[in-house]
Amino acid sequence: MILILRKDVSDPDREALLLALRRAELQAEEQAADGRRVVFVTGPADLLRELSVEGHPAVERALPLTSPHPLVSRAAARAPVRIGAVAVGGGQLTLMAGPCAVEDRALLREIASAVRGAGAVVLRGGAFKPRTSPYAFRGLGEEGLRMLRDVGSELGLPVVTEVLDPRHLELVARHADALQIGARNMQNFPLLVEAGRTRKPVVLKRGMGSTVKEFLLAAEYILAEGNDQVILCERGIRTFEDSVRHLLDVAAIAQLRETTRLPVIADPSHAAGRADLVPAVARAAVAAGAEGLLVEVHTRPERALSDGPQALMPEGFRALAREVTAIHGALRDRS
Repeated sequence: MILILRKDVSDPDREALLLALRRAELQAEEQAADGRRVVFVTGPADLLRELSVEGHPAVERALPLTSPHPLVSRAAARAPVRIGAVAVGGGQLTLMAGPCAVEDRALLREIASAVRGAGAVVLRGGAFKPRTSPYAFRGLGEEGLRMLRDVGSELGLPVVTEVLDPRHLELVARHADALQIGARNMQNFPLLVEAGRTRKPVVLKRGMGSTVKEFLLAAEYILAEGNDQVILCERGIRTFEDSVRHLLDVAAIAQLRETTRLPVIADPSHAAGRADLVPAVARAAVAAGAEGLLVEVHTRPERALSDGPQALMPEGFRALAREVTAIHGALRDRS
């Protein structure tokens, strides 16, 4: 159920309404929509049927809840998500770049300096890495987090890095400006719930075998815990096609822009799996409406401990940044 509050609702009436809903063991999430305050109410069907709030002094009218993911829907107002001082989804194209994995401090600083000079405004890098093989490099853990934090602070770049386990969430949140939940963890529901409770910005990646609806419902888990600072990231889905690592779903980017209020970005590196294809995939993503890109960059990709073949050299990233910025500008001028 969606409760549209009166324009002149008083704070005591609004707070009394929210308290009554929660005492009835209903989930009540207040949001702004088109200059009005609305409350999304979810819970057991029998409790919702018994709910009678039309006469409450805070409520102007009550509407049935028709979406399975009301908190991420366009019913609420679009607003940018802030990673540090960077606004994602505020009309500018946001470039996030860095190595797949943090390997050592000097190399990280070299890469971070290069991507900042080419237009990146957020530093990405993995300290905890989910790897298909247990014998592959799985990151430096807390040491890698400290390196990210130190280099990011030195260069004035906010940091986004992946969290794999609810047990690591407090540690990662202490060092990172935004939490990334990767494709393999998109339906790790305990992790989604705990990320929702942190109030930290979350970059949520679509699972490689997940539908758009499942993707949005995963985001709904985070928002239902009170954290509306969520960025959706399309990173490619697994199909029968094996000429690329994954297939970037550009239609999903366009659909998400139409159906959700959350910022939508893309990861062309994991979709392509090959550095030579990353620029073309990035251009397609921005043309479809992506509001940002998450790109892997390395100064010595042949020696990278993780995903070297898909990492761009700094000069390649600089060229990509020019191209996608031009595409984004042309689309913005048309709108």
